[in-house]
Amino acid sequence: MSKITSVRGFRDILPDETPKWQRIEEKIREIFFNFGIQEMRIPILEKTELFKRGIGEATDIVEKEMYTFLDRGNEYLTMRPEATASVIRAYIEHHIYEKDPVAKLFTIGPMFRRERPQKGRFRQFHQINVEFLGQEDPRVDAELMSMLMYLLSEVGLAGLKLEINSLGCDKCRPAFREKVTGFLKSREEDLCEDCRRRLVTNPLRIFDCKNESCQEIISGAPVILDFICGECREHFERVKKYLGILHIPFVINTKMVRGLDYYTRALIIIPGPLLRLPRNRWERKTLLQAAAGTMVSYGCWVVQTYRG
Repeated sequence: MSKITSVRGFRDILPDETPKWQRIEEKIREIFFNFGIQEMRIPILEKTELFKRGIGEATDIVEKEMYTFLDRGNEYLTMRPEATASVIRAYIEHHIYEKDPVAKLFTIGPMFRRERPQKGRFRQFHQINVEFLGQEDPRVDAELMSMLMYLLSEVGLAGLKLEINSLGCDKCRPAFREKVTGFLKSREEDLCEDCRRRLVTNPLRIFDCKNESCQEIISGAPVILDFICGECREHFERVKKYLGILHIPFVINTKMVRGLDYYTRALIIIPGPLLRLPRNRWERKTLLQAAAGTMVSYGCWVVQTYRG
């Protein structure tokens, strides 16, 4: 009889590691409590439609990475690949916006994506997710960035840098998308197979491609800061101003772009060997076609494993 082992890309957290996880999670909860952020616990399983509508069908997560199955009730269910869609679903379903128009929420727990396993990355990974809902003030962006840098320093990570950019909005981004599409079509033959498909379905997703030849092409692409409207430029300038007041150093990374339409304005990333920290200010208009209408959320996440 063959030996049964764990599923590829999933790992056990053994007793000698557990105290490290507990210490970090306790520190995270302490910091979030001091910032007035409340914990929410969301289900592992959600209806697949939530992620198709909330993340977008033309994304790698939905197309390639989700663990989806048809249950005995003939309903498609998915193990959550991210937390934000579930938080917003709960925010609307339980009418939290009626009780607390400005909500600060966080979740800690496992997420699931069928990515190619590699060092430091697993198919079951552990994510900290923060959502600030109902307030569009750029001071909220700066507050979240400040909190994130403080949190990472408090759990022992040093030498990190904050990279920021603006994604514009649905008024100014179409012109950028059109210019980028024209630029990429002129180099279409040199793009990888996935990016040639993205050029048709969602050209801005090509900025996320890890293929070296695609990255080289993207390095010469138009810069989104040349296209943002007056409102978005003012918002970005105020974010930078407030980061300065908080003495948070940052670098502007003009090639940091997201191809999902509900992401708007400020975008951050903190690169590091054990971190995967992209997060965006986003606006999801009637995410579930609910009466809540337009909502603005700010999120950050620490993805992958706590190690040390």
